[in-house]
Amino acid sequence: MIRAVQSIVYHGISAAPAPGLTVELLARAPYSAHDNPQCASLGMALERQMGVHAFGTDRREDFDTWMGTLSYTPPGLDVFSESPIGGEYLVIRWNAAPDDGTAGPPTRPQCTAPPALLRQALALRGLLVRQAPPAALEPLAQSLLAGLDAMQAAPATPSALAELRPLYARVLERIDDEVGHPDEDLSLAAMSAWLQLTPLAFLRHFKQLTGMTPHAYVNERRLQRARHMLHAVPQGTLADVAA
Repeated sequence: MIRAVQSIVYHGISAAPAPGLTVELLARAPYSAHDNPQCASLGMALERQMGVHAFGTDRREDFDTWMGTLSYTPPGLDVFSESPIGGEYLVIRWNAAPDDGTAGPPTRPQCTAPPALLRQALALRGLLVRQAPPAALEPLAQSLLAGLDAMQAAPATPSALAELRPLYARVLERIDDEVGHPDEDLSLAAMSAWLQLTPLAFLRHFKQLTGMTPHAYVNERRLQRARHMLHAVPQGTLADVAA
C-alpha cells in the first residue's frame, strides 16, 4: 500500500516513511538537508539542479544532476545535500534491512534512466499534482522500482558522449533562458545551429544525454515554469502565468 503525500509534499513539506511504499514529490526550492535514512529510496530528478552533496563522508562535492537521473540511497547511508535553487524531485521510499557490511561501505549509485522510466516518472508526477487516489499511484510506483535493475544493467557512459556533456549543459541553460519567451525559436533546426551541428546529430546526442527529444524537453520545461509561477503566486491566475 502506498502512502501518497501529494500536494503537501509538492509544496515542500515531507512526511515520515510508513510501512510499504511512500511516494513524494518535492518542489523546486532552496534546501540544505542532512539525513541518515532508515529506509531505502529511489529518486529521479525531474528537473536539473546543482549544488553540493556528500554521502557517507564529510567531503562535499559539487553536483549537476540532469532530468532523468536515477539515484538509489540504501538505508543507513549518511546523506548531505544542499542547493540554492533545488529542482522537482520524485522519491519512492520503502522499508529495507540495512546492509550487513559484507559488500563494503554503502554507496549511492546513479545512472540515466531509460526513456520509458522517465515517462513513467513524469506520469506519476502528474497523478500526484492532480491528487489522484493512492490506488492509482501504485502500478507506476512499482514499475519505477524496476529502475534498480536498470541501474545495475546500465552501461558505462561512452567517453565521447561524456565529453559532450559540458557542451550540452550550456544548451540546457540557453533553453531555460529562452523558454519563457514565446517569440524565441526553440525548434530542432534552431537549437542544432547553436552548436553548428546537423539536426540529426544534435537530436541523437541530446536524447542520449537527457533521455528526451529536444521538443519533449522544451515542452516539459514550459510546464514546469508554469507550475513554479503558480506555486510562487498562491492567488495567481492564468493571466499571471501567461504574462
